[in-house]
Amino acid sequence: MSVWDQIHIKQRIEMTVSVMKQDYNFGSMIVRKNDNSVYFPMPGSQHSSAALKRGVPLNITIHADDCYISFVGEVSAIHPGNPPTVQVNRPVEDQLRASSKESSYGLKDKVPLTYRILRDPVTPISDIKKGETVSLSQSDAVIATIAKINPDSYVELTYMLPGDVQVSLVGKVTEVNEVKSGAQVSYETRVKYDIIRPGEQDKIVKYIFDKQRILRKKKMY
Repeated sequence: MSVWDQIHIKQRIEMTVSVMKQDYNFGSMIVRKNDNSVYFPMPGSQHSSAALKRGVPLNITIHADDCYISFVGEVSAIHPGNPPTVQVNRPVEDQLRASSKESSYGLKDKVPLTYRILRDPVTPISDIKKGETVSLSQSDAVIATIAKINPDSYVELTYMLPGDVQVSLVGKVTEVNEVKSGAQVSYETRVKYDIIRPGEQDKIVKYIFDKQRILRKKKMY
């Protein structure tokens, strides 16, 4: 089966386009798909109609059911409407890349955070404490803390992303590792997200997507 066969309507499509040395990120939803093309409404951003023009190259990621599908394409047509519909043609098969949802957006990165331990998904039983991520993805994270958090504990995490963007969620501890540095002991704890709103998850995906793009430009990722 072709990777293209995993693409369907109502899947999210994200794209990055460079115009005059300025990068823009847009998102939309696939409303039509056939063997040759995908179609999606022009994103609502004020910059989209100026950036998305016929022949403009795009870095595209599609959120398929079980994986992320990415490829480099271009706008092949803009169909009139309110909003207009953007058409992107199918690339050759070897340019279609599918990657697991569990790992695609994983990123080793230090993001400051606060956390508190919960008795259940809603009841706090500790004060708010500080930590940072060791790695971050849209479905889980490894966090570094001074205090130990026991396995199977619920924790409320709040990430402090750049631009005063905060992301709050509830997760469950799946693994705890002790880290020794001389006489100092800290802990790296894997937290699987249990309760997270779609809008909050989108903030994490956008942050990782932007950070990976910057690292790729620097040839560090």
